[in-house]
Amino acid sequence: MAFSALGMAVAAPASAHTSEGYSHDSTIGLTNTDWMSALPGTRPLSELSVPATHDTGASRAGGDIALTQSMSLSEQLKSGIRGWDVRLGMHEGRLKIYHGIALQGQDFDTDVLATATTFLAAHPRETVLMRIAHETGNETNFGDLVKAQTDKYPRIYTGASDNPALDAIRGKIVILQSFSSSRDFGIPWSSLAIQDNYQVNDNWGLAKKWSAIKGQLDASRNGPKSKTYVNFLSGSGGSFPYFVASGHSSPGTDAPNLLTGLTRGIINTCGGNASCIAEFPSVNCFWGTCSVAFEGTNVLTMNELRARGHGSRAGLVYADFPGRGLIQAVIDAN
Repeated sequence: MAFSALGMAVAAPASAHTSEGYSHDSTIGLTNTDWMSALPGTRPLSELSVPATHDTGASRAGGDIALTQSMSLSEQLKSGIRGWDVRLGMHEGRLKIYHGIALQGQDFDTDVLATATTFLAAHPRETVLMRIAHETGNETNFGDLVKAQTDKYPRIYTGASDNPALDAIRGKIVILQSFSSSRDFGIPWSSLAIQDNYQVNDNWGLAKKWSAIKGQLDASRNGPKSKTYVNFLSGSGGSFPYFVASGHSSPGTDAPNLLTGLTRGIINTCGGNASCIAEFPSVNCFWGTCSVAFEGTNVLTMNELRARGHGSRAGLVYADFPGRGLIQAVIDAN
């Protein structure tokens, strides 16, 4: 998914808002280095609930249009992230992370693969599920370039199963192949059940995006246990990634939520707008009327998973700027 130019609607913010679902900080105060070690080794990939990052390496360049993460690769793994979304292109003869045309200054070999391998060496009962996609530039021989790098790393999963048991992938990097190639790498991305309705045309598009996310949470909870579900919480196009994730008026972790301009209570303008969903919070109440603020997908998903309780399978949950509460809620869904 490439980003596009946008302009956020100008609206007044609510008061400062902090939620464990969202963080724009480089560290989030969460250490979950060995959470997979507690899971049964016979459990297949399709039955796991895995916190993941969308556009995993987009943390260095491009401004608010392109940035989707604040944590480094190693900090993500430390916090409990086990799914990566690695978008690559060629730069000066090397495979590098890109978001759209924004080069992120991180090398596929010496940053991405090396960081994952170092972590797994120290925590051999964990796994890293690594979606690899071609993002920009010439795609000719892309598969050969990926092979040349991954062949250096013995921790790459080379099994034949597209739904391996956890014991078969402990200590391994499992490639989720999202690019064309004459050879196969790991597990085909197309074999997964994916929700990636990323187009958010304006701020009100949050309501439609949340509907898609919630629908996929229902599917992952109730669908076949042999199917691996993927749920992207991210969106862009008419709103900044941080806004979709947080509902905030600016990127900060404790920035205020953006007000919708609608109200509930004695004066109820929200009730006549299908995009003013019940999950958007009421704030700044005065004399029986409250303003309605936007709420981000990270927070909505965290709240929904907490309400569903432990054991409600969530699948692979890819988020921008995940906070400690969202990560833990996905882990607890196991």
